[in-house]
Amino acid sequence: MLLLQNARIASENSPMLVESDVLIVEGIIQDIGKSLAIPEGARVIDARGRVLMPGMFDAHVHFRAPGFENKETITTGSEAAINGGITGVVMMPNTRPALDSATAVATVLENAKDRSRIPVYTSGCVTKNREGKELAEIEGMRGLGVKMLTDDGDTTNDPAVLLRAMQYATEFGMFFASHCEVPELAGPRALNEGVMSYRLGIKGSPACAEEIIIDRDIRLARAAGAHVHIQHVSSRLGMETIRWWKSRGDVKVTAEVAPHHLLFTDEHIGDYDTNYKMNPPLRTQADCDALLEGLIE
Repeated sequence: MLLLQNARIASENSPMLVESDVLIVEGIIQDIGKSLAIPEGARVIDARGRVLMPGMFDAHVHFRAPGFENKETITTGSEAAINGGITGVVMMPNTRPALDSATAVATVLENAKDRSRIPVYTSGCVTKNREGKELAEIEGMRGLGVKMLTDDGDTTNDPAVLLRAMQYATEFGMFFASHCEVPELAGPRALNEGVMSYRLGIKGSPACAEEIIIDRDIRLARAAGAHVHIQHVSSRLGMETIRWWKSRGDVKVTAEVAPHHLLFTDEHIGDYDTNYKMNPPLRTQADCDALLEGLIE
């Protein structure tokens, strides 16, 4: 039995945070109210100054096992998620080996049972080894519960391959998540092309590298009757492209934005702090403002 006192509760029923107590018995909320009586034997936590909300679900995480455990593991990633209020996740498939088959997916799901205290699901690759050439073992992965297909970390470069995958997998009720960048334009760069890149003398990645593929992949989804989810949108025109397509009403498109693309700009990398080095790169304040506006919509 657990009693949380003085928590500020975030609820869809109120636009404001409401301070209240919450009584939990055997993992189930039994009562919410002001100054609840303390039951005998209850553990009491003073949550004053803390925000209490339903557990969140993160559908885009990189638990880099197997293959890149030096970056992240299922255990470290899931514990970090718990500490941030995340109670379920979907792993991206850019592991080694990539999650492009039922065997690879089954191995990760089995490992996660012993290494994570929250549910861990996986996406699956669109193409074998995320190389953009041959379709991955889509039907086999679907049999293990995979719903999302993506070559995240890379763009599926060949539009004919992606269109074929969309036409095939849509029959199984699966959807696509697109990492949008023209690699020849973006290059191996982690800085936006603009005033800051010129000032630092570093080649930047132009926003159009993202915007071109956003438009392409939505057009392909429309042709295939597929649902496409645009990942980590970072640019104003990228967001406006998504808004325009959604306004047409003839294609199912959703999108996401990462917190850092709302909170930081390329100005933060001015002192070469690598904490601000990422892909897609941080862009301008105008991009941040437009993305926040899109999120509110």
